[in-house]
Amino acid sequence: MLRAWFEIAPDAMIAVDPDGAIVLANTQAARMFDYDPDALQGLPLDMLLPEALRGAHGKHRREYMAHPRVRPMGIGYKLMGSRRDGSAFPVEIGLSPIQTERGLVAIASVRDISETWRVRQALEHARRDNLLAQIGRLTVEAAGYELAIGQIPELVARAVEVPAVAILAADLHGRELQMRASTGLSGPAAEAITLALGNREFIRAAFAERPHEVVTLATLGGGLPATIGPHLALQGFRDAAIGALSGQDEPLGLLIALAPGPGEFDSDKAGFLLSVANLLAAAVQRGRSEEQLAHARRLDAIGQLTGGIAHDFNNLLTVISGNLQLLEADMADRADARATIESALRAVDRGSNLTRRLLAFARRQPLQPRAVAIRPLLDELGHMLRRTLGEMVSIRIECVSGIADVYADANELDTALVNLALNARDAMPRGGELVISARDLTLDDAHNEWKLSPGRYVSFTVSDTGTGMSPDVQVRALEPFFTTKGAGKGSGLGLSMVYGFVTQSGGAMSIDSRLGYGTRVSLVLPADGSLAKASRPAPGARDATPAGSASILVVEDEADVRTIAYRFLQAAGYDVVTAASAEQALDILAGRTDVDLLFSDVVLGSGMNGIELAQSARRGQPGLAVLLTSGHEFQGGDHTGRAAEEGFELLPKPYRREQLLGAIRSMLERR
Repeated sequence: MLRAWFEIAPDAMIAVDPDGAIVLANTQAARMFDYDPDALQGLPLDMLLPEALRGAHGKHRREYMAHPRVRPMGIGYKLMGSRRDGSAFPVEIGLSPIQTERGLVAIASVRDISETWRVRQALEHARRDNLLAQIGRLTVEAAGYELAIGQIPELVARAVEVPAVAILAADLHGRELQMRASTGLSGPAAEAITLALGNREFIRAAFAERPHEVVTLATLGGGLPATIGPHLALQGFRDAAIGALSGQDEPLGLLIALAPGPGEFDSDKAGFLLSVANLLAAAVQRGRSEEQLAHARRLDAIGQLTGGIAHDFNNLLTVISGNLQLLEADMADRADARATIESALRAVDRGSNLTRRLLAFARRQPLQPRAVAIRPLLDELGHMLRRTLGEMVSIRIECVSGIADVYADANELDTALVNLALNARDAMPRGGELVISARDLTLDDAHNEWKLSPGRYVSFTVSDTGTGMSPDVQVRALEPFFTTKGAGKGSGLGLSMVYGFVTQSGGAMSIDSRLGYGTRVSLVLPADGSLAKASRPAPGARDATPAGSASILVVEDEADVRTIAYRFLQAAGYDVVTAASAEQALDILAGRTDVDLLFSDVVLGSGMNGIELAQSARRGQPGLAVLLTSGHEFQGGDHTGRAAEEGFELLPKPYRREQLLGAIRSMLERR
């Protein structure tokens, strides 16, 4: 009777005993699976499934048949079938258990749904393509990548039909991944997922051999990744698909889709997740680039403001210092007044030192770069720091053999490393380890993390095991006067000076820090033989008064500063004439041929500047000596840098009387 019923049924019908053997199959079943009509008899049912599914299906079948109250399963259970040649196709089945003389038998009604499945697949592809287009628009059109990322997890969860999706990414100042956006995760679950998947050790193990693939728990294999499964199971997830947000050197983050049951991610879902991961990688990279650009612009704007303030402050210090020196000369016989004046002059020197440090940040300090051997410099630095930092700080110096010489100002490089070492000590109040290392670095193309031109460089790293910095502190760490130390314990100029020195030297600087995990500061400077250019040094001071007399034209738009220079030079016996602008100075030079030296400020307000004045004056009087002065100091990209390139001597403000007279005498002697 069962056989007769099977033959009139429109669907494929298969009867299976408790051991999984086929005891009866109709003609439709033989035709569907491409077997001869009698060949299915006695065949294990699992042979009609793809090999990858046989193990799981066999376990499920045994549990179903062993249940004390076996119930029918209505049509609608979807599975993949396998024909005799191994080709797979989608089927829909229904199960009904019946008792026979041979015991319990499961009757399976099987329906080929290939056509329906193809239609469903096409609709599913269209739906996912639409969601992928939405995600693409978000990454391009959103005002910021953080805003775009915040909306993407929900769209991904809808596309791959899972309850939870998370995006992990590193910020500009750190290497560890943090939860950037998620859907379907509680706070504790999000934290657990971040700890389990957001560490570099897991990422290296999971993606070392497949950096551009989506991995699942089934494909992770043994070792460290295999331990991730139990961690996810504690959060209610038994499967995960993970795509890396690929960067130039290492993944920028992860896209994670989480499912409550195993085997949820087929090749279509994996392909969709990979496409989203690639879009996210581009968005994160764009966001990081925008953040870097905004940070650089902010520092540049602060640098310009700082340089301008320092210039004006130097003019004020020049006036104060000059008047104090004149007063000192007039009251040479009064010891009490002389002590007061000397105290005020020391304050002027401290103010001058402050402006020098501000100009270092603004990249406008005079540098004298040369080839510097690194190992002797670091050995001497380590010896000095061991005496200075105390026994609680362990110091290790690492320098590879045969390292190239660095092209930099040796004194400023030493000062920069000392500044970083002192900051490291302050970050380790209970002691710790300080490591200063140097290595060669070759940049092959302009698309590098340092944003430097291709060439040979030397990389210095200063790392500590101290308290570290929060992201908010890192954002402001390079700003002048920003400090987290208490009142009177720090000026906030140490890191800003280092930054100014490194960038002015043609290099770059980065800070990598996490609260509780210490700080690592990297400096990259050109190796010897690079195209780095040095600013010309300012003329040295000579404490001597010139013999004889000469005619000097002083050009200065600040009246008080002009008066100080006039009185210094007149007291020294020079014939001095003054002008408040370049145009006035040219008029004087046109009417006088006896001017021996032009002494001019570089910045002269509106109109012609000091360099242009000197060039015009030289065209009319080729033998004219020229000495320029500036409170901006000397940097290749600004007016004073141009002055050095033109071969004009430069005297920094504020200057002492003996410095001005020494520079004047040197110029006249060479003339």
